[in-house]
Amino acid sequence: MYEKVSPLTGRIGDQVLSEKLTLKDEPLNDSQPGARALDDEGTPCRNLTLFERGVLRSFYNDRFYARKTGTEPTGHGWRHDVTTRPEPSLAHLAMVPGEHSFEEMLKLMGRGVVAVMALGAHSGNRLNGEYSVGLAPGLWVEDGAIVGVVKDSLVAGNVYDDLKKVIAVEDTAHYAGRDRFPSLLLDDISFTTRG
Repeated sequence: MYEKVSPLTGRIGDQVLSEKLTLKDEPLNDSQPGARALDDEGTPCRNLTLFERGVLRSFYNDRFYARKTGTEPTGHGWRHDVTTRPEPSLAHLAMVPGEHSFEEMLKLMGRGVVAVMALGAHSGNRLNGEYSVGLAPGLWVEDGAIVGVVKDSLVAGNVYDDLKKVIAVEDTAHYAGRDRFPSLLLDDISFTTRG
C-alpha cells in the first residue's frame, strides 16, 4: 500500500470480493489460540474487519508503515521469530462462516474437484493475486458425492477474480494454524489434470 502498487490501493469502500465473504483479523478473540492484547511492538491490538460482505473496509500496518503513511498503527506489527524485526502481518485471520454444510456444498457442486491441500501456494504473483498450485490431493466429486482422488492436478487463476465467483460458504470454520476458514464453493475455476 505504501508503494501504491497493490491492486487494492485507493479502493476502500469498493466491492472487491463476493458479498458472501467477510474477512477479519481477531487478535483479541480469546477463543483463538495466541490471542493477545499487544503486538510485538507493544501497540494495543484491535480486531480489524478487512472485507465486509466483499467490500474493502481497512488495511493493517505496524508502527513503521503507520509513520510513513501518516496513519495510526493498527496493532499488527508481528515478528516471525525472535531474530526478525516486527513487520505488518495478519496473525489471527478469520472468515465468517456461511449457511451451508459441507455435504450441502457437495450437492450444489454436482461435479467438480475439492481442493484439500495446495502445493506451491507461496509462489505465483502474490501482489496481483495470480496463482498456479498443485492439489495434494484433489477429491473428485460426481453427483454431489466424493468418488475418488485426483492426482497430478493443478488449479490456476487470480484470487481477486475467483473470490467474486463464490456460490456458497460452509457453516463451519476450520483452524489452519491460528487462522480460521470455512470451505468455499467457487464456480468456473481453471483446473487441469494429467492423463
